[in-house]
Amino acid sequence: MKDYLYKLTDILETAARCDRYLPGLKKPTTPRMFDIIETTYNPSEHGYYDKPQLKLRATPKMIACWDVSIDLLLLLENVETRRLIWSKANKYSYSAIGRMLGLDRRKVKQVYITALIHLESLVKTQKDLLAKIDKIY
Repeated sequence: MKDYLYKLTDILETAARCDRYLPGLKKPTTPRMFDIIETTYNPSEHGYYDKPQLKLRATPKMIACWDVSIDLLLLLENVETRRLIWSKANKYSYSAIGRMLGLDRRKVKQVYITALIHLESLVKTQKDLLAKIDKIY
């Protein structure tokens, strides 16, 4: 039970990394024709590249962490606390978060640690979240 705080921070950081790998929303006015058509190049042309480019995609563990992190952040009532935890999971510094929230960096760190401890105590009462976290690790 002691290491749930480390598991929560790891889940949130993995979810933030997964959020960057997920595809963005497309505009409703964009035609879907561009998804189907692939441009082909002649091998004699300048800049021809035979190998397909590497696409980074989220792993199933990342998506599971992303799903659990949504449930975790919904346990918190305060929107600023959610924003603080998600910003720290995205590797923002305490001073950058302080500028966003209008707080001092030391106060931001203190609020962050107390919010994580509070989140850990809320998670320990939720049996289904504990099962999801234990399934990931």
